[in-house]
Amino acid sequence: MSLKPLIIIALAGFISGCANTTHNVAIEPSLTLQTALLTNTHQINVTTDSLVAQKIGSIDTAINEHADIVISNQLEESVNIKVIQGLESLGFNLQQGKTPASHLGVSITQLVYQTETKGLKTVATMNFTLKANLKTANKNYKASYSSEIVDEFATLPSQTEIEKRLNEVAGKTVTRLLNDSNIRLLLQE
Repeated sequence: MSLKPLIIIALAGFISGCANTTHNVAIEPSLTLQTALLTNTHQINVTTDSLVAQKIGSIDTAINEHADIVISNQLEESVNIKVIQGLESLGFNLQQGKTPASHLGVSITQLVYQTETKGLKTVATMNFTLKANLKTANKNYKASYSSEIVDEFATLPSQTEIEKRLNEVAGKTVTRLLNDSNIRLLLQE
């Protein structure tokens, strides 16, 4: 057998079955929050729920690589912990204060990883959206927060790279909620 058919067979095998995998990612939002000296008069309860499925998307590259993106941890628990840590870093003491407690309800409404092939490049778009519902003794405040990151790549990114970028987009969104001046003011009343 000559060298030319062997090269064609090897190249066809490379292109047709490069990778088919699942990237299990743990979402731990990375906050970029400056500390503050805020105080609360009422106790603060934080609850989080999620409307997001375990599989948040998939990647298909121009060279036939495929990966499903699946959340491997409890998304609502992870976000809840980060919101509480963020409030504490702002100076709030959630257990201290008068009753009735203020209630900050956080709902994760979107976490998606979408790709589109453009020539030999793959463009990935990551979106993370939260809704907040803050109920204090005197007021009710609702708001939505969303962040997006767009990446380009030629070959399938590693699980570690995808997890890092998803944690960045989640962190940006949680940080937006914690930096909302209305939430900060209402929690101080």
